[in-house]
Amino acid sequence: MFQDDVFEELVQYLTSMRASFEKYFPEEQNTKMKLNSWIHNPFLPNLQKPESMSNEIYESLLEMSSDTSMESWFKTTPLNDFWCRIRDEDPMLGKMALNILLPFPTTYLCETGFSTYAATKTKYRNRLDAEPDTAETSAVFYQT
Repeated sequence: MFQDDVFEELVQYLTSMRASFEKYFPEEQNTKMKLNSWIHNPFLPNLQKPESMSNEIYESLLEMSSDTSMESWFKTTPLNDFWCRIRDEDPMLGKMALNILLPFPTTYLCETGFSTYAATKTKYRNRLDAEPDTAETSAVFYQT
């Protein structure tokens, strides 16, 4: 009897958790990730052309994917750094990749700045005491 109640409670909890995951990670996002797999590894064999990509950009992607020096550099650098370098060499391809990797750069920069600001407003801020430093500095100025 008790085990049945626990089991039912567990099933209900896991069902609600799954619904929550589906809310935050919808299936269409997984499909979008598969369509943009060229960004995560442009050196995969048999790269398929995404619908949103022009033929010119696709040709640039194919040229880049056949370059062995680029492939070795891709394996040793972070993804964002790699695409920033590609943006310097092939602006259209790099821009397309970076727009997909970082769709809202201003939001990211704003949140990063706010986090830095919030870190200075902690309870530890109250422990900062600049008065002894300014007293020493002002004493040096008055002596000279």
